[in-house]
Amino acid sequence: MSQGIFFYTDEFQHYDMGPQHPLKPIRLKRTYELLSCYGALEKVEVKEPEFCTAEDILTTHTREFMDAVSHLSCGDPVPYAMRYGFGTGDNPVFPGMWEASLLYTGASVDAAKAVNSGQYRIAMNISGGLHHAHRARAAGFCVFNDCAIAIHHLRRRFEKVAYVDIDVHHGDGVQEAFYDDPSVLTVSIHETGRTLFPGTGFVQEIGEGKGTGYSLNIPLWPHTDDEIWLHAWRKTAVPILKAFNPDAILLQLGTDAHYLDPLARICMTAQGWLEAVRDIHAMGKPMVVVGGGGYNPTTVPRMWTLAFGELFGVELADETPESFSFRHRIPTLTDHDMPQIEPHDREIAQAYASQTVGEVQRLLFHHYGL
Repeated sequence: MSQGIFFYTDEFQHYDMGPQHPLKPIRLKRTYELLSCYGALEKVEVKEPEFCTAEDILTTHTREFMDAVSHLSCGDPVPYAMRYGFGTGDNPVFPGMWEASLLYTGASVDAAKAVNSGQYRIAMNISGGLHHAHRARAAGFCVFNDCAIAIHHLRRRFEKVAYVDIDVHHGDGVQEAFYDDPSVLTVSIHETGRTLFPGTGFVQEIGEGKGTGYSLNIPLWPHTDDEIWLHAWRKTAVPILKAFNPDAILLQLGTDAHYLDPLARICMTAQGWLEAVRDIHAMGKPMVVVGGGGYNPTTVPRMWTLAFGELFGVELADETPESFSFRHRIPTLTDHDMPQIEPHDREIAQAYASQTVGEVQRLLFHHYGL
């Protein structure tokens, strides 16, 4: 079995919502360049992805929504496009939207197929992780929900799949897709919906019907630092994941919980965030790994590079290579400056996290014999 496979193409740059939009496709290219400068990509197979099919899309989305994306992409009129989530600041229509969305989704599908084949233990697609797309509506910069679509593929081989989301925003679209499904455990640790989009992901959202107990949410207050975040994570997500004992994992690597990210107020460092990746990797399960949020150009490439090194067993020097063109902005992979948090703000974050941990344990631990 090969250690892993990494899906990439410069064509990912076409998922571009415009110069004023916070989601910058250049972050993918810079990550690829940084990994290349380290020589890290020599340790895995690198492959260009294929477009996903309509059949793939329809595992998660309605045909009406899929057709609307296709028509809007090429400029055809679609009455009341807002009902499909388009035309807002978050999800503007852009030329080539259909093809670009099929490509990032196809890369996650290819990653799932690679893991399903048994040939690869870990498959990675940094262009994926677009977890906010709903069944019939785009949302939060996401057109198609590649995470949910890839999970449907994993379920063709694996009886139980865990979806683990460490993005600062709640993974609402994936939770919605599997809310009544006991074969898929969805785990999301994020800034609380009381202060951040999408306004969901509260502890009480634990699933419904046969899926009751299979949705885990760990909301945290702004100014949560590494210590508070990791304590909440290890007191809730880690024991529940071990008890669920999935056959495979889809890990969403949003980097926007970093303290320098402009769209949220969780205050993690790169090395604190990496601890969660290590915890998941230590479970030793087959994994599909996708990207996600991240809106500071200096944090995304280095955090995904750190994750790559952990997942594929590649040792990386902390100082970035001199050949890296963005080295003047990213001199090291880890943070050497720590977030400055007022003691009062940290006390509030600590109290909120303690309450979250207690509620999760009360609502879900008995379900797993914990």
